[in-house]
Amino acid sequence: MAEYFKNVLLIGATGDLGQHILSTLLKTTTTHPSQPLTITLLTRSTSTAKFPAHPSIARIHKGDIKDREFLVTAFSGQDMIISAISPYALLDQKLMLSVAAEVGVKRFVVGEFGMDTRDEELTDSVAVFKQNREVLEYAVGVCGGDSKTVGMEYTGVICGAFLEMTLLDGEMGFEFGGREVEIYDSGRKKIEVSRMEDVARATVEICFQPGRYGDQLVYISSFTVSQRDILDALNKVDKKGPWKVVERTTEWLKERGKKRVEKGDMMGLVDEIWAVAFSDGIGEAFSRKRKLVNEEMGIGRGGDEEFIEVIKGIVEEWEAGRRK
Repeated sequence: MAEYFKNVLLIGATGDLGQHILSTLLKTTTTHPSQPLTITLLTRSTSTAKFPAHPSIARIHKGDIKDREFLVTAFSGQDMIISAISPYALLDQKLMLSVAAEVGVKRFVVGEFGMDTRDEELTDSVAVFKQNREVLEYAVGVCGGDSKTVGMEYTGVICGAFLEMTLLDGEMGFEFGGREVEIYDSGRKKIEVSRMEDVARATVEICFQPGRYGDQLVYISSFTVSQRDILDALNKVDKKGPWKVVERTTEWLKERGKKRVEKGDMMGLVDEIWAVAFSDGIGEAFSRKRKLVNEEMGIGRGGDEEFIEVIKGIVEEWEAGRRK
């Protein structure tokens, strides 16, 4: 087995998570100086994104991710592929997985980043999660399952919600502009949240541990918190607080999501996700039943003081206008 996955292709480097993963990949010249990576980026043909000039970036492929021949060209010679693809294009990974296996890619990190795809009750409750499960099942099939016939393995990183992005985008009911929060049901349902830099570190660390995490989901979490935990932290650090609380039910949120989707507003799908996430009895915090790999990947598991500091940084990010 190879010492590490040297040739790495990243899909989705311009997205919120993809930017963090690319930054972490480039930092490996310092964090893993004796194990240099050769990085390739894949973007859509319409992309106008500018990437940093860095000696580790060998090539940028621009094309149609639904074009098999384009994927064959881009994937050939790669040891590992990281898919940080948009959640609106999850099913496009099925073709990617097939091509990757055909051309000899050794590891494919599927875009599973989020809730626990192995929790069938949870994935049955939200349409977009069914797509995650469909891709995961396809990956298992392509990689051979118990009857291994190809050299490729898959890995999925389950991390819960992206803490910074979901808070600043108002997806968890927190609206920074008016300092107002919608608390759903009791507001005490615990969920897993991760800092995006922790998710990126876990993903990149897979490059350097080729003998581990193959054909499985790995679980990380920066914090296990509730809406009210977040609210308490905000009221401690936000000088423009205290925050106004509006009591809602998850049933109300689910119904709002349904109406938005019917009008063509795909943010209604986000409402449906959070309606399930904050409902008691569905999708419990996975740290209670899954083994977390934080420690073996060098990722901290934060306590109350660390969480308050992270929330303080999110408030500062908002005030600096980075996410308005």
